[in-house]
Amino acid sequence: MTMRIIDAQVHTWYSDRPSRPWSPEFRDDNRDARAQLQHAGQTNSPRMILDEFAEVGVDGGILVPIEVYGLSNELEFDAVAQYPATFQVMGVVDHLAPTEQMRRTLADGVARGLRGVRVRALRDRARVNGREFDTLLDNCAEAGLAVSLPLDHPVDTALVALMQRYSGVFFYLDHLGVGFAPPIREFRPLSPFGNLAAVVHLAQLPNVGIKLTGAPALSTERYPFRDLWQPLAEIIGAFGAERVSWGSDYTRTAGLVSYWESVHYVREMPFLAAEELELIYGLSLLNRIGWEGPATRHSEDTHF
Repeated sequence: MTMRIIDAQVHTWYSDRPSRPWSPEFRDDNRDARAQLQHAGQTNSPRMILDEFAEVGVDGGILVPIEVYGLSNELEFDAVAQYPATFQVMGVVDHLAPTEQMRRTLADGVARGLRGVRVRALRDRARVNGREFDTLLDNCAEAGLAVSLPLDHPVDTALVALMQRYSGVFFYLDHLGVGFAPPIREFRPLSPFGNLAAVVHLAQLPNVGIKLTGAPALSTERYPFRDLWQPLAEIIGAFGAERVSWGSDYTRTAGLVSYWESVHYVREMPFLAAEELELIYGLSLLNRIGWEGPATRHSEDTHF
C-alpha cells in the first residue's frame, strides 16, 4: 500500500538580507517576543525543506508565510514555481483591500499555487462584528479557497456565527484549536488541553476542520508522546479523520522534537485504522483544498 504524506503547515524564509529584506514592521511587532525573533533569524529555505522531506519521507507540503515579509507570498510562490508538484501555498492577504483588487490578488494567487489564506485577525470579536472580513470571505467562497486561523478561548459566538454564515468556506483551526501556537522555547502551558471541550464542540460545524500542527511540542514525554493520545483521540473522534490534517509547524517546533518524530508519532496511536491514517496524513487535506498533490514517492513501509 502507498500513502502520500503532506505537511499541512511548513514555513520558509531567509534571514534578513538585501536580496530579500524583511518588512520593517516585523521586528517592531515582535520586539518583546524574543523567542519569535530568534526563530525568525534562522534561514529555512525551500531547498532546506526539500532535504527534510527527503530525509523522513514526506511527499509535499503547504507553505505558510511567517510574515517576515509582511503580506507578501512571493517567496512561497517562487518555491511553487520551482517545485509545483511538491509545494502549494496557504497565503496571507490584505483583507481590507477593495473588492476588485482583492479578487485580482486571489485570482493571481490561485494561478501561482494559492490554495487558501491564513487570517489570524479572525479571532478579533470587534472586527468580526464589524464584518470587515466579509469581502475576503465572499471572494474565498467564490474562488474555492480554504481559510485557516488560530483560535482564542473562550470561543467567541461572533466567530461561530461567521463560520455558520460562510458555510461554503472550509475553515481550518490551526494548532489543534487549543488557543496558542506551539511553544518554541521557555513556555509551555500547564494544561495545554484545558480548552479541549470547546474545540470538540466546534465539530458540530461541518465546514470546520483541525490541523494537528505542532502537537508533539505540547507533550511532556518522549516519542511517541503517549500523553497526546487521549486528547487527539477526542479531537479525531469528534471531527472525523476526513476533517483532520497532520502538519508539523516546522520549523517552529524543531528545537523541541525532530522532524522525523513530528511525522511518525501519528502512526503510533493504536486507535487509528489504516484508512484514517491515509486521510490524516494527506488525503483529507488534498480533498479540501483541491490539489492533486505529488505522486507518492515511497511505499508505506519506507515511510514508517
